[in-house]
Amino acid sequence: MTLKAARKRNMRLIIFLIALLIAAPALALDKVRFATNWRAQAEHGGFYQAVADGVYSRYGLDVTLLQGGPQLNARLLLAAGRVDFAMGANTIQMFESVQQNVPVVTVGRAAGQVDLDRRQYLAAPEGRRRVPAA
Repeated sequence: MTLKAARKRNMRLIIFLIALLIAAPALALDKVRFATNWRAQAEHGGFYQAVADGVYSRYGLDVTLLQGGPQLNARLLLAAGRVDFAMGANTIQMFESVQQNVPVVTVGRAAGQVDLDRRQYLAAPEGRRRVPAA
């Protein structure tokens, strides 16, 4: 191999590596923290299964599930920026959020066993300053 050919090959390699470094952030998964409304239970199974099967990662998400419980208020964690999405317990929580000026938005809901008891999926309003999780 001549010196000219070696330089040309090295230049192509350098260009390839630079392109790879530039594209690497685009390949990174978006980190999402989702808080459930209570400890892990059957109705949350789909969320946990999607993590286990890699469904979220196939769609560009790195999802961390945070279990709710008596000592964890998912709605307040959401308002404080500690989680990105939260599952609410029922429609009344959304009315209370409006009444108490808690900065959350309903982005979806799913009917429970009784149509009056609906699960709420909440997110912070767009543009809210995110606080890094401790």
